[in-house]
Amino acid sequence: MVVTLGNDSASRPVPESFTRGPRMAPRFATVTAAFYHHAKTQPGEIAARDLSTSPAREITYASLAHRAIKLSRQLRSVGVAPGDKVPLVVKRGIEMLVGAVAILTCGAQYVPMDGGVVPDSALKTVLKQTAAKVALCLNSTKHRLHGVQAPCEVLVIEEANGYTIEPQYLPAYEDLAEPHHGCYIIFTSGTTAAWETLGTLCNGGTLVTRGSDWRLALSQINALICTPSILAKYDPQEFPNIRTVATAGEPISQKLADLWASHVSYYNCCGPTETTIVNTMHLHQSGQPLSIGKPTPNNTVYILDEEGRPVGMGEPGIQWAGGHGISRGYIGLPEKTAEKYKLDPFANDGSMMYNTGDLGAWREDGEIEMLGRVDDQIKIKGFRVELDGVTASLNSYPAVDKAAAIFIEGEIHAFMAPGDVDVNALKQHLGASQPYYAVPTKYHLLEAMPLTPNGKTDKKALKRLAGEKENQANSLSTSSSSSLVTRHLEKVDEIQPTPTASTPSSSSFTEKERDDESFDLSQDVPSKILPQPLRGLVHRVFIAYRRLFSLLGIFNIAAIVAVAYTADNLRQWLAWLTAINLLIAVLIREEFVINILYTICCSIPKSFPLSIRARAAKIYHLGGAHSGAAICSGLLLLGTNISDEVCQVTHCPNWGYQGPATKVISWMLSAGFAIMWALAYPTVRKNHHDLFERTHRFIGWTMLALFWVQTILATHDTLPAGLTLGQAVLRNPAVWMLVTATISVASSWFFLRKVPVESEVLSNHAIRLHFGYTVPVNGSFTRISHRPLVEWHSFATIPAYERVGIYPKGYSLVVSNAGDWTKNCIEKPPREIYVRGVPTCGVMRIATLFRRLVVVCTGSGVGPVLGHLQNPSCPTQVIWSTPRPHLTFGQGLVDAVRSKIPNAIIHDTREQGRPDLVKMSYNLVKSFDAEAVIIIANEKITKKVVYGLETRGVYAFGAIWDS
Repeated sequence: MVVTLGNDSASRPVPESFTRGPRMAPRFATVTAAFYHHAKTQPGEIAARDLSTSPAREITYASLAHRAIKLSRQLRSVGVAPGDKVPLVVKRGIEMLVGAVAILTCGAQYVPMDGGVVPDSALKTVLKQTAAKVALCLNSTKHRLHGVQAPCEVLVIEEANGYTIEPQYLPAYEDLAEPHHGCYIIFTSGTTAAWETLGTLCNGGTLVTRGSDWRLALSQINALICTPSILAKYDPQEFPNIRTVATAGEPISQKLADLWASHVSYYNCCGPTETTIVNTMHLHQSGQPLSIGKPTPNNTVYILDEEGRPVGMGEPGIQWAGGHGISRGYIGLPEKTAEKYKLDPFANDGSMMYNTGDLGAWREDGEIEMLGRVDDQIKIKGFRVELDGVTASLNSYPAVDKAAAIFIEGEIHAFMAPGDVDVNALKQHLGASQPYYAVPTKYHLLEAMPLTPNGKTDKKALKRLAGEKENQANSLSTSSSSSLVTRHLEKVDEIQPTPTASTPSSSSFTEKERDDESFDLSQDVPSKILPQPLRGLVHRVFIAYRRLFSLLGIFNIAAIVAVAYTADNLRQWLAWLTAINLLIAVLIREEFVINILYTICCSIPKSFPLSIRARAAKIYHLGGAHSGAAICSGLLLLGTNISDEVCQVTHCPNWGYQGPATKVISWMLSAGFAIMWALAYPTVRKNHHDLFERTHRFIGWTMLALFWVQTILATHDTLPAGLTLGQAVLRNPAVWMLVTATISVASSWFFLRKVPVESEVLSNHAIRLHFGYTVPVNGSFTRISHRPLVEWHSFATIPAYERVGIYPKGYSLVVSNAGDWTKNCIEKPPREIYVRGVPTCGVMRIATLFRRLVVVCTGSGVGPVLGHLQNPSCPTQVIWSTPRPHLTFGQGLVDAVRSKIPNAIIHDTREQGRPDLVKMSYNLVKSFDAEAVIIIANEKITKKVVYGLETRGVYAFGAIWDS
C-alpha cells in the first residue's frame, strides 16, 4: 500500500510503511502503573540521584513510592480528584519527582513550573487557566505562590508526612490514573524535560538530576538526553560510562554527530513538544549522512503540501505528526488548536495529527531529511520562539509605526519604520517583554516598510535587504531588485537614516565590540572550588570582618599578658587599654577617618596584581575593627570591675585603689556595654533596627559622659602627692584619648544643617532628591533626616558635576518605598531636609581599583551605580534586577543607565521572574572579562551572590550589613 499522491504524477509514491512507526502494545497502561511495578519488583534500586544539592541525595524506588503515596492521600483529602490540574511549583530535585508521581496517582495532571525563574505573570496565568484547587510547592518556592495570592490551597511537599526509615514494602495505595487521563500540562517548551523524567522512572532506571557541575553528572550516567549545544562542550572520551546519547531541540553538525557516534549509540531526534516528545529518531553511523530518522513506535509522520496532500519521494513538504504521542491541544486557545490539530485522514480512526511547521523530505531509505521551518516559529539556543510574538513586542513600542521580526541564518533580525527609532530604548522595551534569547541581535531602520501587492509586509524584500547589508557593510548601495538604500553602522549612536524621494531607506547596526556585545547569561556555572567544611570556613567564617575582629582580640590578649607581668599599677593600665579600645571603636566610625582609609586603599595603582587590589578592596570590612575594639573595651572594663571586687577580699599586689563612686560609675558603664551588645547582636539588630540605632546613639553619648566622670574620679582616687587634680588630669593618657573620642563623636554634628532639596518624584514607589551644597566623591553615601535627634537614614549619592535643568550642581540620591519614613518622603516630597557630617565613602568607592567591572544591583541599588556610570573609572557592565523599572523609577532613570551602558542587563522581575543572579553574574564576568563584581542589594541577596561567586573563584564585594 502507498500513500495517495497529489497532482504531480511524475513523483514516486511514498510507501505507507515509511509514515508509520512499529506497532507495539505498551507493557503498562499508565505512567504510575509502570512506576509502581518497579517499586514493587526492585524496591531497593536507586530511582533518582540529586546532584543539585551538597552532598548529593539518593532515593530508592520504594522510598519514592512511599512518599508519593502519602502525598497523594493528602492531595485527595483536600479535594484533588481525577482530571484535576495541579500546579507543581518546584526546583529540580527529588521533591519534584515526589510531587509529580503523587499528582499522577490521584489521576490528576501536574503543571510543572520552575519556582526559581517563572515570572509572576506566567504563574498567575497558570493558576487561572488550570482553575487549580491545590498547588504543590517547596519550602523554597512557597513565597512565589503567596506572592501572587494564589486562589487555591498551597501544600508544601517537604511538610507532607515523610518516613524515618527505609520502607521494606509499599503501603496500601489506590492508583486512580487511567489511560484516558491527562498526564501533564506545560506552559513552556519541551525543554522542561517532563517526559524524559517519566521515561526513566517508567523503565526502572536511575534518574540523575544535575547540579551546576555537568561533568559530575556526566560521569555518573549511562544515557544522556540534551541539546547539541550542550553536547558540543564535552569529549566522549572523557566519559566512557556513557553508552547512549540522544539530542533534539536544534540541528546538530555532521562533525559533532560523527564524533559521538564513533564512541556511543548516538540518536539524532526530532519532535515538537506537542508530540510528547520525539516522534522520529535516527541511530547515526559515523560518516553517514544525517537525518532525523523514522517515526517512533505507535507514531506517524506525514509530509504534505500546502493543500494537505502527500508529497512524493524527495520532495519538500510540511511535516504532520500523528499517533499515540500527540497532545490534546492548547489550553484556552481553541482557534490555534483548530489551526494546528486536524483529524488524521490517513489513519481514519478519529485520531488527530499535528502541523509541526517543520519542512522535510522523504529519503529513499525511509528516513526524513530536515529542511527547516515553514512558519514564524523557530528554535534558537534550544528554545522555541514565536516570531509573531517578537513582532508584536516590536510593534508595541510607541515610536515604531511598523515592524517585523525575521529569522535569518541563525539570528533574529528586527526591521522597523520610521528610521529615527531609538534602538537602545527599544532593546530595553524588548527585554521587559521577551526572554533574552528572543531579543533580536540585528536591527534595521527603514523610512517605510516594503509591501507586497496585497499590502502585506514583503518579508522576501527584507531578507534581501539584510543580505545586502551583510555583503556591503559600511557602504551605501542600491539593490536593483528592491531599490532599498542600505547602510551598516557599528554603533547605535551612529545611526543616521538616509531617505530618498521615491524609495524607503534604511539603517542597521550590529554590536561587535566587546563592551557593546550581547551576553549569554544562561550558561551553567561550575561547581564551587573548595569542599565543605573548608569552603564555609574560608568564605563565611574567616571573612575580613571577622579577621579584623579577631586581630583586635589577639592584640588585647597580648597586651594584657604583657601588662600583667610588667606593670606596677595593673588597674590603671587596664583602664588605659580600655580607653585605647574605646578610641579605636569611635575613630573607625568617624567620617573623615573612613574617607582617609578608603582613599589610601583605593589609590593603589591598577598595575598592581589583582590579588593585592582585591585585598585592598576589603576596606569596607573595617567595621570589624569597630566591633572588635568595642567588645574588648567592654570586656576589659568588666574584668577590671570584677577584679576590683575580688581584691576587696583578697590581697592583690600592684592593683591600685578605686573609690566607691568610681566603682558605681564603672558598673553603670558595664551595664551600658551589655545593653549595646545585646541590641547589636545580628538577629536583634535586624528585627529592631530603629531601636538599635537610637540606643546606640543615646546610650553611646551617655556612656561617653560617664567615661569622663569615671576618668576624673579615678584620677582623683590615685592623685599623687604634690599634684593638683587639674595637673593629674592633664597628665592622664586616658583623658586625651577621651578628648579625641569626644571630638570624633561630635564632629559630624559640627556639620549639621538644614539644606534645600529639589524633589523629583519618579513614581509612587520612588523619589530622587537633588542637593546643591556639595559635590561628593563617587561611591559615597550621606545621611538625611527630618528629626536629627531621633533618626537618620543613609543613602548612596549620585554626584552631579554640573547643573542639569532645574537641578543644581551637587548630588542626588534615590529613595524607594521601604518603610514609613521613605513612604512619607515619597508622598510628601521635602523642600528642606537635615544633613549631618560629610559624604562618606562606601562599597562603590572601591570601583577605582579595577580595570573591568561588573556591577549588580537590585531595586534602588541603581542609585550608587549611576554615580559610578556617569563618571566611570573603568569599563563596566551592569545587571539591574527590579520590578517594572520604567514604572518604579521612571523612564529618565532607565535612560540614564542605558545612555552609559547601552546593553545593560535590566531584568524586570515582575515580567521575567526572579533571576539567578549568581549564574548571570558569573557568566557576565567571564563574557565581559571583568576582574570583579560589586553588588548593591539587600542583605540576603548580597550574601548569596558574594558567596556564590567567591566560592567559584570570582572576586566579589558587597556590603556586610553590620550597622
